[in-house]
Amino acid sequence: MIASITITYRPDISALRQQFESLRGQVDGMWVIDNGSSEPTLELLRNLCREFKAELQTLGYNSGIAHAQNVGIAAARNKDAAHILLMDQDSEATTDMVPTLARALEAAPNAAAAGPSSIDQRTGKRSFFVLDNGLWPLQWAPADAASHPPLPVGFLIASGTLMRCAALMDATPMRADWFIDHVDSEWCLRTRAQGWTLLGVPSAVLRHRLGDKVSRIWFLRWRQVAHHSALRDYYMFRNSVLIARQTYVPMRWKLFFLSRLVQFAGFFLVFVGQRRNRFAMMARGLCDGLRGRTGPWR
Repeated sequence: MIASITITYRPDISALRQQFESLRGQVDGMWVIDNGSSEPTLELLRNLCREFKAELQTLGYNSGIAHAQNVGIAAARNKDAAHILLMDQDSEATTDMVPTLARALEAAPNAAAAGPSSIDQRTGKRSFFVLDNGLWPLQWAPADAASHPPLPVGFLIASGTLMRCAALMDATPMRADWFIDHVDSEWCLRTRAQGWTLLGVPSAVLRHRLGDKVSRIWFLRWRQVAHHSALRDYYMFRNSVLIARQTYVPMRWKLFFLSRLVQFAGFFLVFVGQRRNRFAMMARGLCDGLRGRTGPWR
């Protein structure tokens, strides 16, 4: 049984309907875990779930994406799901995405999860996979994605990833105390430390939206940059530092995530607005990460 788990928080109901329609026939059951949406959105969500026969569980507050994913994983496993597909509320599966991921896992018994290539719905830009060559993580995107075979990767983003339940039992679920950001990265690195592998499947495609909006900015070349709120800067910095503090994370990956923080800070503090607020949130996240503080921002 393949079960999909979608985490919602004030979702766009029309976008969520498109997701459900895209999953129809690709999964055997759908679960929706709502992280504190209010009326009238919640009533619209109930109606949509009834229409698509999706199981809805409302948490009543924003518990963080990691805790909500764990709730959904537990519910699906109680129904004997063998594989779990994680989905963000703004993601959409393309034709045959899930069966393609399932075939990749079937051919690789030691793979804990398989993830698709994602395309931003607003820009059409295809994401890259991050490969681990043992020296330094490398960003890579295939030119011939449709025909390229699955390949080992360093980590996968949660949305669109098909997970083997046996690996979830072995490595344990998501770190709920990290709340949001790098929850998926941490799980991937922890799972790999348990001896599992991860697969990137270029021929499987997810349509996705990264960030609240996308801007086109010139920095040595034209770049399309996804924007998040300043609060997300806090979690990005804190949890990147927390990753670097984990004993099971190889040094190259610690340095990789910390180097990305430097790039992230320089770029957003120069080219994106709310600089003072963003700097304060980054600094607070850095300090809390060094102190080992977890949980929601407060």
